[in-house]
Amino acid sequence: MPAQAGIHDFSSSPLGQKNMKKLLLLATLLASPAFAQSYHLVKTVPLPGPAHWDYVHYEAAQNRVYISQFSQMAVLNATTFALIGEVTGLNGSHGVAIDNAAGLGYADSGKAQNISVFDLKTLKTTKTIPALADADGMVFDPASNQIFVVGGDAQAALGINATTGAAQNIPLGGGPEFLATDGAGALYININSTGELVKIDTKTDTITARWKLGTCTAPVGLAMDTATNRLFVSCEDAVLVVVNAATGAIVTTLPIGKGTDSDAFDPEKKLIFSANRDGTLSMIKEVSANDYKTLPPLKTPLGARTMAVDTKTGDLFLVTAKVTAIGAPKHPGGPKSLTFAPNSLKAYIYAP
Repeated sequence: MPAQAGIHDFSSSPLGQKNMKKLLLLATLLASPAFAQSYHLVKTVPLPGPAHWDYVHYEAAQNRVYISQFSQMAVLNATTFALIGEVTGLNGSHGVAIDNAAGLGYADSGKAQNISVFDLKTLKTTKTIPALADADGMVFDPASNQIFVVGGDAQAALGINATTGAAQNIPLGGGPEFLATDGAGALYININSTGELVKIDTKTDTITARWKLGTCTAPVGLAMDTATNRLFVSCEDAVLVVVNAATGAIVTTLPIGKGTDSDAFDPEKKLIFSANRDGTLSMIKEVSANDYKTLPPLKTPLGARTMAVDTKTGDLFLVTAKVTAIGAPKHPGGPKSLTFAPNSLKAYIYAP
């Protein structure tokens, strides 16, 4: 068909055909999951203190990232990546919970079996309260106004009322690892030693359900999409299990890297991440509540096993130290054991 008056038809010219091919190629690349979900390293931040670390926590209301370092907790600005300060005086710290309404943070000390309550403005500890043996992961539940902390050796969770300080011990029947809340009265906890997931009613602090996790033999990471009511459980045997949070039914089981210790979910991009010791960051696309696609993993430094995601920008925060020696796996089929140089801890920030 001839071009209409005033309209140029470039498709018949060599230059037009070449430009058309370029546009089609660009459109194809932009539509592909691999291109849309690519990430690049934008910053590394040296962290003072020992080369020991555990959970990384992003807090949207404060635009901060908290990084547990056992004897202290580093606090970063999530936009500038600058080190704001540190929560000090900890002894075997693993997790953190934030109560923005009260302006307080809670950092556990597993070896001392207590929790340090600190001021969010000054990062100074105002008091300590008793906790559990081997206090580990923590979360604040706004629905019940409680701070929950799990203890592996105690095989229990502890719910602490943020206003009164009253504590409720919840026996779990196994060693817990991490926990997540839907913000509406339900708390979910991985039971690492039994390969289970328990659901707790935070209004009564009682277990209402206990679910087996299929082939997952040692669940560690736990994240949630509250919009689809799906839980994402990363497991030491290199799988991630998607669980229906209402029924406990396993939606699907997907492969991830070796040596996961935490996972995270980006609600804007509908992406699930698993941080792995083997130098990979596994990525899974949540197409819908019951449909998930594995994407190519992101190459990361060895040992980066915990992470957090900035839900506003999509930036990813991982932590590891300089590897000085690589040894045999501690468990058959697991990641290789790593030795780290003292005082070499860094935060690695990746941007989409």
